[in-house]
Amino acid sequence: MNELYQPFQPLLTNTGLQSFGIYLQETPANNRLKGIVHSYLQIKTAKPTPYPVIPDGTQAIFISPQGSKISGAQSKTVEVQILQPGEYFGIRFYPGALRHFFKLNLFEITDQFADNQYFPCQIFSQLHNAIYQNQHFKQRANICEHWLLRLFTPLPSSPFDYALFLIYQSFGNIKISQIATTIGLSSRHLNRLFQQHVGLSTKEFTQIIRIQHACKHLCIAPNDSLNTALELGYFDQAHLLNDYKKRLSSNPNSFFNKFMSDFYNN
Repeated sequence: MNELYQPFQPLLTNTGLQSFGIYLQETPANNRLKGIVHSYLQIKTAKPTPYPVIPDGTQAIFISPQGSKISGAQSKTVEVQILQPGEYFGIRFYPGALRHFFKLNLFEITDQFADNQYFPCQIFSQLHNAIYQNQHFKQRANICEHWLLRLFTPLPSSPFDYALFLIYQSFGNIKISQIATTIGLSSRHLNRLFQQHVGLSTKEFTQIIRIQHACKHLCIAPNDSLNTALELGYFDQAHLLNDYKKRLSSNPNSFFNKFMSDFYNN
């Protein structure tokens, strides 16, 4: 079900990586964790660089030689500063997926990066040591996968999962009252579930899914903001541009010029 939604990060596109001088390796999770863990990835940079992350509703574990941190859901763009050249590892989870591994209230770390004091797992505090004892990306990914498989608890499909499906299916263009009525929960109870399992309110999450789809479309057709706005249920072009400014602190042209200068030069 989560595979209906593929989070979009402009930095991780070919032109984004070239613009920032970053080399990427990435591999998906195995079949047992498919649709729960999005991917394992490693970036390599030869110099200090910013690492911009736009809101996509996901959680991620960032691993460096100094330690590991978990990123809560972001409500707006954030720049992680990579201060030293080298290799940096990460695990990306689909929205709501961490509940298969840990009992967490993700609302506590929205727009934050939390360390092992927040994470209820002793191994987490030493994960970076195990990662950097190995030189190869595949070995590092296997370490993380084996760790997660030991913690993994398959959960039956729930009203929360159905709500995610409805949001993904509509590209975020759906009313909260409609979701609540369809799945048989009150809007208030649905909101509590999203705050706990995603770290965002139901409304914030739908807005982020919609702006994600807008970003993907405008990456391909940067001058098509009017049609993009209408297709995704915005009132008009100005409504889309206001949402861009709120979530991404920029207008579409300036935003994509930052990540995809090669595309714009063409």
